[in-house]
Amino acid sequence: MKKYLNGFAANKRLVDFAVLFSGLILPFAFAPYNLPYLAFPLLSVFLLSTLNQTCGRSFWRGWLFGFGQFVMAFSWIFHSVHTFGHAPAALAIAMIIALAAYCALFPGLAAYLTQRFFNKNKAMYLLAGFPLMWALTEWLRGYLFTGFPWLSVGVSQIDTSLAYYAPLLGALGIAVIMFLLAGLILLSVLEPLKAKYLLSVAVVLLLLGQLLSLVNWSRPVSDDLKVSLLQLSITQDKKWLTEFKQPSMDWYFQQTRLLADSDIVVWPETAIPSFIERVQPYWQQLTQLAKDSDTTVLAGVFMRNAKTGRYYNSIVSSDGDFYQKKHLVPLGEYMPFRAVFAALREYVKFPMSNIANGPDDQALMKVAGYEVGASICFEDVFDRDIRASLPQAKLLVNISNDAWFKDSAEPFQHHQIARMRAMESARYLLRATNTGVSAVIGPKGEEIVTSQLFARTSISAEVKAMTGTTPYVFWGNFPLVILALGLLGWRAYSQRSD
Repeated sequence: MKKYLNGFAANKRLVDFAVLFSGLILPFAFAPYNLPYLAFPLLSVFLLSTLNQTCGRSFWRGWLFGFGQFVMAFSWIFHSVHTFGHAPAALAIAMIIALAAYCALFPGLAAYLTQRFFNKNKAMYLLAGFPLMWALTEWLRGYLFTGFPWLSVGVSQIDTSLAYYAPLLGALGIAVIMFLLAGLILLSVLEPLKAKYLLSVAVVLLLLGQLLSLVNWSRPVSDDLKVSLLQLSITQDKKWLTEFKQPSMDWYFQQTRLLADSDIVVWPETAIPSFIERVQPYWQQLTQLAKDSDTTVLAGVFMRNAKTGRYYNSIVSSDGDFYQKKHLVPLGEYMPFRAVFAALREYVKFPMSNIANGPDDQALMKVAGYEVGASICFEDVFDRDIRASLPQAKLLVNISNDAWFKDSAEPFQHHQIARMRAMESARYLLRATNTGVSAVIGPKGEEIVTSQLFARTSISAEVKAMTGTTPYVFWGNFPLVILALGLLGWRAYSQRSD
Protein backbone atom coordinates (compact mmCIF):
# COMPACT_ATOMS: atom_id res chain seq x y z
CA MET A 1 0.00 0.00 0.00
CA LYS A 2 2.81 2.39 0.92
CA LYS A 3 4.40 1.80 -2.51
CA TYR A 4 1.18 2.70 -4.32
CA LEU A 5 0.70 5.81 -2.20
CA ASN A 6 4.22 6.96 -2.98
CA GLY A 7 3.58 6.40 -6.68
CA PHE A 8 0.35 8.37 -6.45
CA ALA A 9 2.12 11.23 -4.65
CA ALA A 10 4.75 11.44 -7.40
CA ASN A 11 2.16 12.39 -10.03
CA LYS A 12 1.66 16.07 -9.17
CA ARG A 13 -1.17 16.80 -11.57
CA LEU A 14 -3.08 13.70 -10.51
CA VAL A 15 -2.68 14.65 -6.85
CA ASP A 16 -3.83 18.21 -7.51
CA PHE A 17 -6.95 16.88 -9.21
CA ALA A 18 -7.57 14.36 -6.40
CA VAL A 19 -7.33 17.11 -3.77
CA LEU A 20 -9.70 19.39 -5.67
CA PHE A 21 -12.13 16.50 -6.17
CA SER A 22 -11.94 15.59 -2.48
CA GLY A 23 -12.90 19.15 -1.56
CA LEU A 24 -15.81 19.08 -4.02
CA ILE A 25 -17.12 15.87 -2.43
CA LEU A 26 -16.69 17.01 1.21
CA PRO A 27 -20.03 18.92 1.39
CA PHE A 28 -21.79 15.57 0.97
CA ALA A 29 -20.71 14.82 4.54
CA PHE A 30 -23.13 17.57 5.63
CA ALA A 31 -26.90 17.92 5.44
CA PRO A 32 -28.99 17.26 3.44
CA TYR A 33 -26.82 14.37 2.20
CA ASN A 34 -25.74 13.29 5.70
CA LEU A 35 -22.72 11.12 4.94
CA PRO A 36 -20.54 12.20 7.89
CA TYR A 37 -18.03 9.33 7.68
CA LEU A 38 -17.23 10.32 4.10
CA ALA A 39 -15.18 13.15 5.57
CA PHE A 40 -12.43 10.89 6.91
CA PRO A 41 -11.07 9.37 3.67
CA LEU A 42 -11.33 12.80 2.03
CA LEU A 43 -9.34 14.43 4.82
CA SER A 44 -6.81 11.60 4.61
CA VAL A 45 -6.33 12.27 0.87
CA PHE A 46 -5.84 15.95 1.65
CA LEU A 47 -3.25 15.19 4.34
CA LEU A 48 -1.41 12.75 2.10
CA SER A 49 -1.21 15.33 -0.68
CA THR A 50 0.71 17.75 1.53
CA LEU A 51 3.29 15.31 2.93
CA ASN A 52 6.91 15.96 1.92
CA GLN A 53 6.02 18.93 -0.26
CA THR A 54 7.36 22.44 -0.50
CA CYS A 55 5.55 25.10 1.52
CA GLY A 56 4.26 26.63 -1.71
CA ARG A 57 2.82 23.40 -3.03
CA SER A 58 1.28 22.59 0.36
CA PHE A 59 -0.45 25.95 0.32
CA TRP A 60 -1.64 25.33 -3.23
CA ARG A 61 -3.14 21.97 -2.33
CA GLY A 62 -4.76 23.38 0.78
CA TRP A 63 -6.25 26.10 -1.37
CA LEU A 64 -7.47 23.57 -3.96
CA PHE A 65 -9.11 21.47 -1.26
CA GLY A 66 -10.79 24.51 0.26
CA PHE A 67 -11.86 25.92 -3.09
CA GLY A 68 -13.50 22.64 -4.04
CA GLN A 69 -15.29 22.48 -0.70
CA PHE A 70 -16.55 26.04 -0.69
CA VAL A 71 -17.46 26.47 -4.34
CA MET A 72 -19.72 23.44 -3.96
CA ALA A 73 -20.97 24.43 -0.49
CA PHE A 74 -21.80 28.04 -1.44
CA SER A 75 -23.69 27.19 -4.62
CA TRP A 76 -26.93 28.25 -2.93
CA ILE A 77 -25.78 31.88 -3.10
CA PHE A 78 -26.79 31.74 -6.77
CA HIS A 79 -30.47 31.91 -5.77
CA SER A 80 -30.11 34.99 -3.55
CA VAL A 81 -27.97 36.91 -6.05
CA HIS A 82 -29.50 35.83 -9.36
CA THR A 83 -33.02 34.55 -8.68
CA PHE A 84 -34.01 37.20 -6.13
CA GLY A 85 -31.24 39.81 -6.56
CA HIS A 86 -31.83 39.80 -10.34
CA ALA A 87 -28.12 39.86 -11.10
CA PRO A 88 -26.84 38.29 -14.33
CA ALA A 89 -26.11 34.59 -13.85
CA ALA A 90 -22.46 35.17 -14.76
CA LEU A 91 -22.10 37.74 -11.97
CA ALA A 92 -23.74 35.40 -9.44
CA ILE A 93 -21.34 32.61 -10.39
CA ALA A 94 -18.38 35.02 -10.21
CA MET A 95 -19.40 36.04 -6.67
CA ILE A 96 -19.57 32.39 -5.57
CA ILE A 97 -16.13 31.74 -7.06
CA ALA A 98 -14.69 34.85 -5.41
CA LEU A 99 -16.06 33.94 -1.97
CA ALA A 100 -14.88 30.33 -2.33
CA ALA A 101 -11.44 31.52 -3.42
CA TYR A 102 -11.21 33.76 -0.36
CA CYS A 103 -12.37 31.09 2.12
CA ALA A 104 -9.95 28.59 0.53
CA LEU A 105 -7.05 30.76 1.71
CA PHE A 106 -7.56 29.42 5.22
CA PRO A 107 -7.06 25.70 4.43
CA GLY A 108 -4.14 26.84 2.30
CA LEU A 109 -2.66 28.70 5.24
CA ALA A 110 -3.17 25.66 7.51
CA ALA A 111 -1.25 23.48 5.05
CA TYR A 112 1.51 26.08 4.65
CA LEU A 113 2.04 26.52 8.40
CA THR A 114 2.09 22.79 9.00
CA GLN A 115 4.63 22.23 6.25
CA ARG A 116 6.74 25.19 7.33
CA PHE A 117 7.03 24.29 11.00
CA PHE A 118 6.19 20.58 11.46
CA ASN A 119 7.67 18.80 8.44
CA LYS A 120 10.58 17.05 10.18
CA ASN A 121 8.46 14.49 12.02
CA LYS A 122 5.63 12.73 10.23
CA ALA A 123 3.73 11.86 13.42
CA MET A 124 3.91 15.42 14.72
CA TYR A 125 2.92 16.71 11.28
CA LEU A 126 -0.22 14.55 11.07
CA LEU A 127 -1.26 14.23 14.71
CA ALA A 128 -0.46 17.65 16.17
CA GLY A 129 0.61 20.18 13.56
CA PHE A 130 -2.16 19.82 11.00
CA PRO A 131 -5.11 19.43 13.40
CA LEU A 132 -4.12 22.51 15.40
CA MET A 133 -3.14 24.65 12.40
CA TRP A 134 -6.49 23.80 10.86
CA ALA A 135 -8.22 24.87 14.08
CA LEU A 136 -6.27 28.13 14.18
CA THR A 137 -7.05 29.07 10.58
CA GLU A 138 -10.70 27.98 10.75
CA TRP A 139 -11.05 30.12 13.87
CA LEU A 140 -9.60 33.04 11.88
CA ARG A 141 -12.14 32.42 9.10
CA GLY A 142 -14.85 33.05 11.67
CA TYR A 143 -13.42 36.46 12.61
CA LEU A 144 -11.73 38.24 9.69
CA PHE A 145 -13.97 40.79 7.95
CA THR A 146 -16.71 39.95 10.51
CA GLY A 147 -16.22 36.24 9.71
CA PHE A 148 -17.84 33.56 7.57
CA PRO A 149 -17.48 30.19 9.35
CA TRP A 150 -20.12 28.40 7.27
CA LEU A 151 -19.56 24.66 6.88
CA SER A 152 -17.00 24.18 9.63
CA VAL A 153 -16.04 20.54 9.18
CA GLY A 154 -16.90 19.65 12.78
CA VAL A 155 -20.59 20.39 12.16
CA SER A 156 -20.76 17.41 9.77
CA GLN A 157 -20.47 15.04 12.76
CA ILE A 158 -23.65 16.15 14.55
CA ASP A 159 -25.13 12.63 14.20
CA THR A 160 -22.00 10.66 15.14
CA SER A 161 -20.38 9.91 18.50
CA LEU A 162 -17.93 12.78 17.90
CA ALA A 163 -20.80 15.24 18.38
CA TYR A 164 -20.69 14.57 22.12
CA TYR A 165 -17.38 16.41 22.28
CA ALA A 166 -19.30 19.60 21.43
CA PRO A 167 -20.08 20.62 25.04
CA LEU A 168 -16.36 20.27 25.79
CA LEU A 169 -14.64 21.59 22.68
CA GLY A 170 -17.27 22.96 20.33
CA ALA A 171 -17.44 22.37 16.58
CA LEU A 172 -13.86 23.58 16.23
CA GLY A 173 -12.63 20.95 18.66
CA ILE A 174 -14.54 18.26 16.77
CA ALA A 175 -12.69 19.38 13.62
CA VAL A 176 -9.39 18.87 15.47
CA ILE A 177 -10.43 15.33 16.43
CA MET A 178 -11.51 14.63 12.84
CA PHE A 179 -8.09 15.63 11.51
CA LEU A 180 -6.45 13.62 14.27
CA LEU A 181 -8.47 10.55 13.26
CA ALA A 182 -7.67 11.09 9.57
CA GLY A 183 -3.99 11.42 10.50
CA LEU A 184 -4.09 8.22 12.53
CA ILE A 185 -5.65 6.36 9.60
CA LEU A 186 -3.07 7.68 7.15
CA LEU A 187 -0.13 7.05 9.47
CA SER A 188 -1.27 3.48 10.10
CA VAL A 189 -1.11 2.91 6.31
CA LEU A 190 2.27 4.58 5.92
CA GLU A 191 3.74 2.81 8.97
CA PRO A 192 1.94 -0.58 9.14
CA LEU A 193 4.09 -1.85 12.01
CA LYS A 194 2.51 0.77 14.24
CA ALA A 195 -0.98 0.37 12.81
CA LYS A 196 -2.54 -1.50 15.74
CA TYR A 197 -1.38 1.15 18.22
CA LEU A 198 -2.49 4.04 16.01
CA LEU A 199 -5.88 2.53 15.30
CA SER A 200 -6.33 1.76 19.01
CA VAL A 201 -6.01 5.49 19.71
CA ALA A 202 -8.65 6.15 17.05
CA VAL A 203 -11.02 3.64 18.66
CA VAL A 204 -10.48 5.22 22.08
CA LEU A 205 -11.38 8.67 20.70
CA LEU A 206 -14.60 7.30 19.22
CA LEU A 207 -15.53 5.39 22.38
CA LEU A 208 -14.83 8.40 24.57
CA GLY A 209 -17.27 10.38 22.47
CA GLN A 210 -19.89 7.72 23.08
CA LEU A 211 -19.22 7.80 26.83
CA LEU A 212 -19.66 11.58 26.83
CA SER A 213 -23.22 11.01 25.57
CA LEU A 214 -24.05 9.86 29.11
CA VAL A 215 -23.16 13.25 30.62
CA ASN A 216 -25.95 15.77 31.21
CA TRP A 217 -24.35 19.21 31.10
CA SER A 218 -27.49 21.10 32.10
CA ARG A 219 -30.56 20.55 34.25
CA PRO A 220 -34.16 21.76 34.01
CA VAL A 221 -35.41 24.67 36.10
CA SER A 222 -39.00 24.66 34.86
CA ASP A 223 -41.92 22.37 34.26
CA ASP A 224 -42.79 21.55 30.68
CA LEU A 225 -43.35 24.61 28.51
CA LYS A 226 -45.45 24.21 25.40
CA VAL A 227 -43.79 25.99 22.48
CA SER A 228 -45.18 26.49 18.98
CA LEU A 229 -43.40 27.70 15.87
CA LEU A 230 -45.16 29.19 12.86
CA GLN A 231 -44.02 28.75 9.26
CA LEU A 232 -45.99 30.75 6.68
CA SER A 233 -43.81 29.60 3.78
CA ILE A 234 -44.15 32.62 1.53
CA THR A 235 -41.61 32.84 -1.27
CA GLN A 236 -39.12 35.68 -1.31
CA ASP A 237 -40.49 37.22 -4.51
CA LYS A 238 -43.92 37.64 -2.85
CA LYS A 239 -42.98 38.36 0.76
CA TRP A 240 -42.68 42.16 0.46
CA LEU A 241 -45.43 42.75 -2.11
CA THR A 242 -48.26 44.97 -0.82
CA GLU A 243 -51.00 42.50 -1.74
CA PHE A 244 -49.45 39.79 0.44
CA LYS A 245 -48.78 41.92 3.51
CA GLN A 246 -52.19 41.81 5.19
CA PRO A 247 -52.98 38.16 4.32
CA SER A 248 -49.63 37.16 5.85
CA MET A 249 -50.30 39.10 9.04
CA ASP A 250 -53.82 37.69 9.25
CA TRP A 251 -52.50 34.12 8.96
CA TYR A 252 -50.03 34.63 11.83
CA PHE A 253 -52.74 36.19 13.99
CA GLN A 254 -55.24 33.38 13.39
CA GLN A 255 -52.66 30.66 13.94
CA THR A 256 -51.60 32.29 17.20
CA ARG A 257 -55.24 32.35 18.28
CA LEU A 258 -55.50 28.60 17.57
CA LEU A 259 -52.36 28.00 19.66
CA ALA A 260 -53.65 29.85 22.72
CA ASP A 261 -52.68 26.93 24.97
CA SER A 262 -48.98 27.47 24.16
CA ASP A 263 -46.64 29.17 26.61
CA ILE A 264 -44.48 30.54 23.77
CA VAL A 265 -45.32 31.12 20.10
CA VAL A 266 -42.45 32.07 17.79
CA TRP A 267 -42.83 33.73 14.39
CA PRO A 268 -40.01 33.79 11.79
CA GLU A 269 -37.66 36.61 10.79
CA THR A 270 -39.58 39.63 9.41
CA ALA A 271 -42.82 37.68 9.74
CA ILE A 272 -44.46 41.11 9.85
CA PRO A 273 -43.28 42.61 6.53
CA SER A 274 -43.17 46.17 7.82
CA PHE A 275 -41.87 48.37 10.62
CA ILE A 276 -43.43 47.73 14.02
CA GLU A 277 -44.23 51.46 14.27
CA ARG A 278 -46.47 51.22 11.19
CA VAL A 279 -48.61 48.32 12.43
CA GLN A 280 -49.38 49.43 15.98
CA PRO A 281 -53.14 48.69 15.90
CA TYR A 282 -52.41 45.15 14.70
CA TRP A 283 -49.65 44.67 17.28
CA GLN A 284 -51.86 45.94 20.10
CA GLN A 285 -54.56 43.43 19.18
CA LEU A 286 -51.97 40.67 19.16
CA THR A 287 -50.50 41.61 22.52
CA GLN A 288 -53.99 41.64 24.01
CA LEU A 289 -54.65 38.18 22.55
CA ALA A 290 -51.37 36.95 24.05
CA LYS A 291 -52.16 38.50 27.42
CA ASP A 292 -55.64 36.95 27.53
CA SER A 293 -54.24 33.47 26.80
CA ASP A 294 -51.14 33.86 29.02
CA THR A 295 -48.90 33.31 25.99
CA THR A 296 -45.72 35.10 24.96
CA VAL A 297 -45.42 35.80 21.24
CA LEU A 298 -42.05 36.48 19.64
CA ALA A 299 -42.21 38.00 16.16
CA GLY A 300 -39.65 39.11 13.60
CA VAL A 301 -40.10 42.68 12.37
CA PHE A 302 -38.11 45.82 11.57
CA MET A 303 -37.80 48.58 14.19
CA ARG A 304 -36.93 52.20 13.46
CA ASN A 305 -35.27 54.68 15.81
CA ALA A 306 -37.33 57.85 15.45
CA LYS A 307 -34.44 60.09 16.52
CA THR A 308 -31.68 58.69 14.31
CA GLY A 309 -33.75 57.22 11.48
CA ARG A 310 -31.73 54.00 11.74
CA TYR A 311 -33.59 50.71 11.50
CA TYR A 312 -32.94 47.26 12.91
CA ASN A 313 -33.77 43.66 12.09
CA SER A 314 -35.52 42.70 15.33
CA ILE A 315 -37.47 40.27 17.46
CA VAL A 316 -40.28 41.87 19.43
CA SER A 317 -42.11 40.23 22.31
CA SER A 318 -45.78 40.60 23.21
CA ASP A 319 -44.50 41.21 26.76
CA GLY A 320 -42.69 44.37 25.61
CA ASP A 321 -39.09 43.14 25.27
CA PHE A 322 -37.15 43.24 22.02
CA TYR A 323 -33.84 42.13 20.51
CA GLN A 324 -32.02 43.90 17.68
CA LYS A 325 -29.73 41.87 15.43
CA LYS A 326 -26.05 42.56 16.10
CA HIS A 327 -24.17 40.46 13.54
CA LEU A 328 -25.37 41.49 10.09
CA VAL A 329 -24.98 39.71 6.73
CA PRO A 330 -22.54 41.48 4.38
CA LEU A 331 -24.27 42.72 1.21
CA GLY A 332 -27.61 41.29 2.36
CA GLU A 333 -28.06 43.63 5.35
CA TYR A 334 -25.23 46.12 5.10
CA MET A 335 -22.76 47.22 2.44
CA PRO A 336 -19.12 46.56 3.39
CA PHE A 337 -16.41 48.58 1.64
CA ARG A 338 -19.05 50.81 0.10
CA ALA A 339 -16.68 52.37 -2.41
CA VAL A 340 -15.83 48.90 -3.75
CA PHE A 341 -19.32 47.38 -3.83
CA ALA A 342 -21.28 50.49 -4.85
CA ALA A 343 -20.82 49.54 -8.50
CA LEU A 344 -22.67 46.26 -7.89
CA ARG A 345 -25.88 48.16 -7.20
CA GLU A 346 -26.24 48.60 -10.93
CA TYR A 347 -26.47 44.82 -11.39
CA VAL A 348 -27.74 43.41 -8.09
CA LYS A 349 -30.65 44.53 -5.93
CA PHE A 350 -29.73 44.45 -2.25
CA PRO A 351 -32.98 45.26 -0.42
CA MET A 352 -32.57 46.39 3.19
CA SER A 353 -28.78 46.64 2.77
CA ASN A 354 -28.44 49.61 5.13
CA ILE A 355 -29.58 48.00 8.39
CA ALA A 356 -27.95 49.14 11.63
CA ASN A 357 -26.22 46.83 14.11
CA GLY A 358 -28.01 46.35 17.39
CA PRO A 359 -25.99 47.29 20.48
CA ASP A 360 -23.68 44.66 21.96
CA ASP A 361 -24.89 45.21 25.53
CA GLN A 362 -28.56 44.34 25.02
CA ALA A 363 -30.29 42.79 28.01
CA LEU A 364 -31.61 39.29 27.50
CA MET A 365 -35.30 39.01 26.67
CA LYS A 366 -37.55 37.35 29.24
CA VAL A 367 -40.02 34.88 27.80
CA ALA A 368 -42.52 32.98 29.93
CA GLY A 369 -40.52 34.19 32.92
CA TYR A 370 -37.15 32.88 31.71
CA GLU A 371 -34.17 34.62 30.11
CA VAL A 372 -33.74 33.75 26.46
CA GLY A 373 -30.70 33.92 24.20
CA ALA A 374 -32.11 35.40 20.99
CA SER A 375 -30.47 35.38 17.57
CA ILE A 376 -31.59 36.19 14.06
CA CYS A 377 -30.70 34.13 10.98
CA PHE A 378 -26.94 34.30 10.28
CA GLU A 379 -26.07 34.88 13.94
CA ASP A 380 -26.42 31.24 14.96
CA VAL A 381 -23.58 30.37 12.57
CA PHE A 382 -21.23 32.09 15.05
CA ASP A 383 -20.63 30.11 18.22
CA ARG A 384 -19.39 33.27 19.99
CA ASP A 385 -22.69 35.05 19.31
CA ILE A 386 -24.66 32.26 20.95
CA ARG A 387 -22.22 31.90 23.85
CA ALA A 388 -22.60 35.64 24.61
CA SER A 389 -26.04 35.00 26.14
CA LEU A 390 -24.87 32.07 28.26
CA PRO A 391 -25.02 30.73 30.89
CA GLN A 392 -27.75 33.24 31.86
CA ALA A 393 -30.08 32.19 29.03
CA LYS A 394 -32.32 29.26 29.91
CA LEU A 395 -33.61 28.82 26.34
CA LEU A 396 -32.28 29.71 22.89
CA VAL A 397 -34.42 31.19 20.12
CA ASN A 398 -33.38 31.72 16.52
CA ILE A 399 -35.62 33.16 13.81
CA SER A 400 -34.65 33.06 10.16
CA ASN A 401 -35.76 33.41 6.56
CA ASP A 402 -34.02 30.93 4.28
CA ALA A 403 -36.47 31.59 1.43
CA TRP A 404 -33.59 33.44 -0.25
CA PHE A 405 -32.05 30.06 -1.11
CA LYS A 406 -35.09 28.15 -2.39
CA ASP A 407 -34.76 24.35 -2.28
CA SER A 408 -30.95 24.29 -2.13
CA ALA A 409 -28.84 22.64 0.58
CA GLU A 410 -28.66 25.90 2.57
CA PRO A 411 -31.78 25.47 4.77
CA PHE A 412 -30.62 21.99 5.78
CA GLN A 413 -27.05 23.12 6.42
CA HIS A 414 -28.36 26.02 8.51
CA HIS A 415 -30.54 23.65 10.52
CA GLN A 416 -27.54 21.39 11.12
CA ILE A 417 -25.48 24.33 12.39
CA ALA A 418 -28.30 25.27 14.78
CA ARG A 419 -28.27 21.73 16.17
CA MET A 420 -24.55 22.11 16.91
CA ARG A 421 -25.17 25.40 18.76
CA ALA A 422 -27.81 23.70 20.93
CA MET A 423 -25.42 20.88 21.72
CA GLU A 424 -22.53 23.20 22.59
CA SER A 425 -24.83 25.10 24.94
CA ALA A 426 -26.86 22.19 26.39
CA ARG A 427 -30.04 24.22 25.84
CA TYR A 428 -33.29 23.74 23.96
CA LEU A 429 -33.27 25.82 20.79
CA LEU A 430 -36.48 27.04 19.13
CA ARG A 431 -35.89 27.86 15.48
CA ALA A 432 -38.73 29.41 13.48
CA THR A 433 -38.11 30.02 9.79
CA ASN A 434 -40.24 31.39 6.98
CA THR A 435 -39.95 28.39 4.63
CA GLY A 436 -38.11 25.78 6.74
CA VAL A 437 -36.43 24.03 8.29
CA SER A 438 -38.24 25.12 11.48
CA ALA A 439 -37.42 22.96 14.48
CA VAL A 440 -37.44 22.41 18.21
CA ILE A 441 -33.97 21.10 19.04
CA GLY A 442 -33.01 19.42 22.31
CA PRO A 443 -29.98 20.12 24.53
CA LYS A 444 -28.05 17.24 22.96
CA GLY A 445 -28.71 18.44 19.44
CA GLU A 446 -31.60 16.03 18.94
CA GLU A 447 -34.45 16.93 16.61
CA ILE A 448 -37.59 16.91 18.73
CA VAL A 449 -39.85 18.12 15.93
CA THR A 450 -39.05 19.61 12.52
CA SER A 451 -41.06 21.07 9.66
CA GLN A 452 -40.98 20.17 6.01
CA LEU A 453 -39.48 22.64 3.57
CA PHE A 454 -42.07 24.97 1.97
CA ALA A 455 -44.92 23.70 4.13
CA ARG A 456 -47.38 26.23 5.56
CA THR A 457 -47.62 24.81 9.04
CA SER A 458 -47.15 25.13 12.76
CA ILE A 459 -45.18 22.73 14.93
CA SER A 460 -45.37 22.29 18.69
CA ALA A 461 -43.40 20.52 21.41
CA GLU A 462 -42.71 20.46 25.13
CA VAL A 463 -39.42 21.94 26.33
CA LYS A 464 -37.85 22.95 29.63
CA ALA A 465 -35.86 25.98 30.69
CA MET A 466 -32.34 24.74 31.46
CA THR A 467 -29.48 25.93 33.63
CA GLY A 468 -25.84 24.90 33.86
CA THR A 469 -22.62 25.78 32.06
CA THR A 470 -20.91 23.45 29.63
CA PRO A 471 -17.10 23.62 29.57
CA TYR A 472 -17.32 25.02 26.04
CA VAL A 473 -19.61 27.85 27.13
CA PHE A 474 -17.10 28.64 29.87
CA TRP A 475 -13.89 28.62 27.81
CA GLY A 476 -15.00 28.73 24.16
CA ASN A 477 -12.25 28.23 21.60
CA PHE A 478 -9.64 29.88 23.83
CA PRO A 479 -7.76 26.68 24.86
CA LEU A 480 -7.47 25.41 21.27
CA VAL A 481 -6.30 28.76 19.93
CA ILE A 482 -3.75 29.19 22.73
CA LEU A 483 -2.52 25.61 22.25
CA ALA A 484 -2.15 26.15 18.50
CA LEU A 485 -0.34 29.46 18.93
CA GLY A 486 1.88 28.00 21.65
CA LEU A 487 2.83 25.02 19.50
CA LEU A 488 3.47 27.28 16.52
CA GLY A 489 5.63 29.61 18.61
CA TRP A 490 7.60 26.69 20.03
CA ARG A 491 8.31 25.25 16.59
CA ALA A 492 9.29 28.66 15.21
CA TYR A 493 11.69 29.17 18.12
CA SER A 494 13.10 25.65 17.73
CA GLN A 495 13.80 26.17 14.05
CA ARG A 496 15.46 29.47 14.74
CA SER A 497 17.67 27.80 17.36
CA ASP A 498 18.73 24.95 15.02
